[in-house]
Amino acid sequence: MITCLFKSIGDQFNFGRYNQLSLADVLDINPSYLSWCVKYCTGVIFQLHDDALEEIKIVYPHFIMDALFENKRIWHLSRNDYEYSDADYYDVEVQFDNEYDDMIYKNTHTYDRYSGSWAQDIEGYSDDDIDIIFDEDPRAYWNID
Repeated sequence: MITCLFKSIGDQFNFGRYNQLSLADVLDINPSYLSWCVKYCTGVIFQLHDDALEEIKIVYPHFIMDALFENKRIWHLSRNDYEYSDADYYDVEVQFDNEYDDMIYKNTHTYDRYSGSWAQDIEGYSDDDIDIIFDEDPRAYWNID
Protein backbone atom coordinates (compact mmCIF):
# COMPACT_ATOMS: atom_id res chain seq x y z
CA MET A 1 0.00 0.00 0.00
CA ILE A 2 1.34 3.42 -0.95
CA THR A 3 0.83 6.40 1.33
CA CYS A 4 0.93 9.85 -0.22
CA LEU A 5 1.08 12.44 2.56
CA PHE A 6 0.43 16.17 2.06
CA LYS A 7 0.89 18.49 5.02
CA SER A 8 1.48 21.50 2.75
CA ILE A 9 1.12 22.32 -0.93
CA GLY A 10 4.90 22.00 -1.28
CA ASP A 11 4.83 18.26 -0.52
CA GLN A 12 5.37 15.96 -3.48
CA PHE A 13 3.41 13.15 -5.09
CA ASN A 14 5.16 9.79 -4.73
CA PHE A 15 3.15 7.88 -7.33
CA GLY A 16 1.38 8.24 -10.65
CA ARG A 17 1.78 10.54 -13.59
CA TYR A 18 2.85 13.49 -11.43
CA ASN A 19 5.38 11.59 -9.35
CA GLN A 20 7.93 13.97 -7.77
CA LEU A 21 5.84 17.08 -8.51
CA SER A 22 4.51 19.18 -5.65
CA LEU A 23 0.84 19.45 -4.85
CA ALA A 24 1.01 23.11 -5.95
CA ASP A 25 2.55 22.10 -9.30
CA VAL A 26 -0.22 19.58 -9.91
CA LEU A 27 -2.88 22.14 -8.97
CA ASP A 28 -1.32 24.49 -11.53
CA ILE A 29 -1.14 21.81 -14.24
CA ASN A 30 -4.24 19.68 -13.68
CA PRO A 31 -6.37 20.48 -10.62
CA SER A 32 -8.91 17.78 -11.46
CA TYR A 33 -6.19 15.16 -10.83
CA LEU A 34 -6.21 16.05 -7.13
CA SER A 35 -9.98 15.57 -6.96
CA TRP A 36 -9.68 12.25 -8.78
CA CYS A 37 -6.94 11.04 -6.42
CA VAL A 38 -8.87 11.91 -3.29
CA LYS A 39 -12.16 10.49 -4.55
CA TYR A 40 -11.17 7.44 -6.57
CA CYS A 41 -7.54 6.44 -6.11
CA THR A 42 -8.19 3.29 -4.10
CA GLY A 43 -4.73 1.73 -4.14
CA VAL A 44 -3.16 4.69 -2.38
CA ILE A 45 -3.71 6.12 1.07
CA PHE A 46 -4.02 9.72 -0.06
CA GLN A 47 -3.73 11.92 3.03
CA LEU A 48 -4.46 15.61 2.52
CA HIS A 49 -4.11 17.23 5.94
CA ASP A 50 -6.05 20.27 7.15
CA ASP A 51 -3.01 22.58 6.84
CA ALA A 52 -2.60 21.70 3.16
CA LEU A 53 -6.32 22.15 2.63
CA GLU A 54 -6.18 25.63 4.14
CA GLU A 55 -3.26 26.53 1.85
CA ILE A 56 -5.26 25.31 -1.15
CA LYS A 57 -8.23 27.47 -0.12
CA ILE A 58 -5.96 30.54 0.02
CA VAL A 59 -3.75 29.97 -3.03
CA TYR A 60 -6.35 28.23 -5.24
CA PRO A 61 -9.70 29.77 -4.20
CA HIS A 62 -11.43 28.43 -7.33
CA PHE A 63 -10.56 24.80 -6.58
CA ILE A 64 -13.86 23.00 -5.93
CA MET A 65 -14.10 20.68 -2.94
CA ASP A 66 -17.51 19.04 -2.86
CA ALA A 67 -18.96 16.81 -0.13
CA LEU A 68 -17.59 13.61 -1.67
CA PHE A 69 -14.11 15.16 -1.81
CA GLU A 70 -14.25 16.10 1.88
CA ASN A 71 -15.75 12.76 2.96
CA LYS A 72 -13.08 10.78 1.12
CA ARG A 73 -10.33 13.13 2.38
CA ILE A 74 -11.40 12.47 5.97
CA TRP A 75 -11.63 8.74 5.27
CA HIS A 76 -8.06 8.70 3.92
CA LEU A 77 -6.82 10.57 7.00
CA SER A 78 -8.24 7.83 9.21
CA ARG A 79 -6.26 5.14 7.36
CA ASN A 80 -2.67 4.13 8.08
CA ASP A 81 -0.22 1.86 6.31
CA TYR A 82 0.20 -0.36 9.33
CA GLU A 83 -3.54 -0.82 9.80
CA TYR A 84 -4.13 -2.66 6.54
CA SER A 85 -2.19 -5.30 4.69
CA ASP A 86 -2.80 -5.77 0.98
CA ALA A 87 -4.82 -8.89 1.79
CA ASP A 88 -7.35 -7.19 4.04
CA TYR A 89 -7.45 -3.82 2.27
CA TYR A 90 -10.55 -4.87 0.37
CA ASP A 91 -12.39 -5.92 3.53
CA VAL A 92 -12.67 -2.29 4.68
CA GLU A 93 -16.24 -1.05 4.79
CA VAL A 94 -16.83 2.63 4.21
CA GLN A 95 -19.99 4.49 5.17
CA PHE A 96 -21.55 6.41 2.28
CA ASP A 97 -24.44 8.81 2.13
CA ASN A 98 -26.61 6.79 -0.21
CA GLU A 99 -27.46 3.16 -0.81
CA TYR A 100 -26.02 3.07 -4.33
CA ASP A 101 -22.51 4.13 -3.27
CA ASP A 102 -22.73 1.81 -0.27
CA MET A 103 -23.65 -1.11 -2.52
CA ILE A 104 -20.84 -0.38 -4.99
CA TYR A 105 -18.06 -0.10 -2.41
CA LYS A 106 -18.93 -2.99 -0.12
CA ASN A 107 -16.87 -6.12 -0.50
CA THR A 108 -19.08 -7.72 -3.15
CA HIS A 109 -16.42 -8.38 -5.79
CA THR A 110 -13.52 -10.79 -6.05
CA TYR A 111 -9.87 -9.83 -6.32
CA ASP A 112 -8.33 -13.17 -7.32
CA ARG A 113 -8.00 -13.49 -11.08
CA TYR A 114 -6.06 -10.29 -11.79
CA SER A 115 -3.92 -9.97 -8.68
CA GLY A 116 -0.47 -8.71 -9.57
CA SER A 117 -1.82 -6.22 -12.10
CA TRP A 118 -1.60 -2.45 -11.70
CA ALA A 119 -5.34 -2.08 -12.28
CA GLN A 120 -6.12 -4.32 -9.32
CA ASP A 121 -3.24 -4.01 -6.87
CA ILE A 122 -2.67 -0.26 -7.18
CA GLU A 123 -5.95 1.15 -8.48
CA GLY A 124 -8.20 -1.32 -6.65
CA TYR A 125 -10.38 -2.52 -9.53
CA SER A 126 -12.11 -5.81 -8.76
CA ASP A 127 -12.11 -8.82 -11.08
CA ASP A 128 -15.64 -7.89 -12.15
CA ASP A 129 -14.61 -4.29 -12.86
CA ILE A 130 -11.68 -5.44 -15.00
CA ASP A 131 -13.92 -7.87 -16.89
CA ILE A 132 -16.44 -5.13 -17.69
CA ILE A 133 -14.37 -1.96 -17.99
CA PHE A 134 -11.18 -3.38 -19.53
CA ASP A 135 -12.71 -6.29 -21.45
CA GLU A 136 -10.89 -8.87 -19.27
CA ASP A 137 -7.48 -7.30 -19.92
CA PRO A 138 -6.04 -5.45 -16.90
CA ARG A 139 -3.28 -4.05 -19.14
CA ALA A 140 -5.97 -1.97 -20.87
CA TYR A 141 -5.99 0.21 -17.74
CA TRP A 142 -3.27 2.28 -19.38
CA ASN A 143 -5.72 3.34 -22.10
CA ILE A 144 -7.94 5.37 -19.77
CA ASP A 145 -7.11 9.06 -19.58
